[in-house]
Amino acid sequence: MVVIATNAVFAVLLSMMLRQPSDAFVQVAPSKSRLTRLALFFALLFFVLVIAADTAIFVAVLSAGNAGVIDLLTGVSGVGVAVILLCALIGVPLVLGAQTADGSHEITAREPLKEDQDLLRKLDQLMMEHQVFTDPDLTLARLGRRLHCPARSVSKAVNRVHGENISRYINGYRVRHAAMLLKTTDLPVTDIMLEAGFQSKSSFNTEFRRLTGQTPSTYKRQEKGEENVRNRDLTRSDT
Repeated sequence: MVVIATNAVFAVLLSMMLRQPSDAFVQVAPSKSRLTRLALFFALLFFVLVIAADTAIFVAVLSAGNAGVIDLLTGVSGVGVAVILLCALIGVPLVLGAQTADGSHEITAREPLKEDQDLLRKLDQLMMEHQVFTDPDLTLARLGRRLHCPARSVSKAVNRVHGENISRYINGYRVRHAAMLLKTTDLPVTDIMLEAGFQSKSSFNTEFRRLTGQTPSTYKRQEKGEENVRNRDLTRSDT
């Protein structure tokens, strides 16, 4: 019963993930969104089958000696095996079909339109002048309201112009702001993380490393080290 309950919790969490919009998957490139959802779907199906199998075992144990129940469970297990094979036959071609001949994923985003470029200029202006990215609760819907246009248009414009989702676009501003604070202030890394709009340390570290190639702590030590060297050089030149 504990095993069944645990798998049921995982199944519920996976189903909740499937209901999230693409922008909620910060670490997933837009071109891989469909493949990610497909993987989540088959993972959810796997947990459902595991729950069914464990339930069948549980019922078989309780009904030991009942030939009718055992025959029923045998038939059900045969159906389960058939479902697994069917999923494999459908799922594998779908996964392979989502890749190009060289093994990379195709980017299906359309070419940016003039309207997309204009909307991005307004969005960039909003980010730079008002620093709305520092709000940890910033959402696509709120950006749409600030720009007086549908949220879907904002998302499409970012995807077409930059080839990334809105979450990565916002995190780009957050990382650049954090890098500036790491370079110019002595604030702790955690305070800078919050000041830049991040709520999760793991997300902050991942996004910072993705854009700079370094962790925030390493970046701060390197910048401070270079600043100390410059200060020493200036001191020597003055003397």
